[in-house]
Amino acid sequence: MWIAIIIGVLGFIFGVFALGNIVYPLLVAWPKAKRLEREGKLTQPIPVKLFITAPIIWTILIVLSIWLVSSISPSNLSIYMIVLGITFIIVVVQIPLKNKDLQDDFNTTWKNYIKDE
Repeated sequence: MWIAIIIGVLGFIFGVFALGNIVYPLLVAWPKAKRLEREGKLTQPIPVKLFITAPIIWTILIVLSIWLVSSISPSNLSIYMIVLGITFIIVVVQIPLKNKDLQDDFNTTWKNYIKDE
């Protein structure tokens, strides 16, 4: 019982970081950069590899975490997967919301590519 709770809590915490680093670059930052590029607001196009590197690394880490949970406690793998699924939904639901932190993060991360206006 306690192991299931610990796996669930750790899965949620890890899922927020991992899925945030997969979903946001692909579904928020990359499309926004493409829009800014079309509008002529970038000094140069942001290389695609910068948007896909973090999602690839975090996807590998999620796969490794699933393997680790299935190796250590196979009976709790379904709990871990459910928690990751719920976390994914929470992360995706945040996308359409106007989030000042995401905007600030985008501007800080890609400031070398954004034209000063």
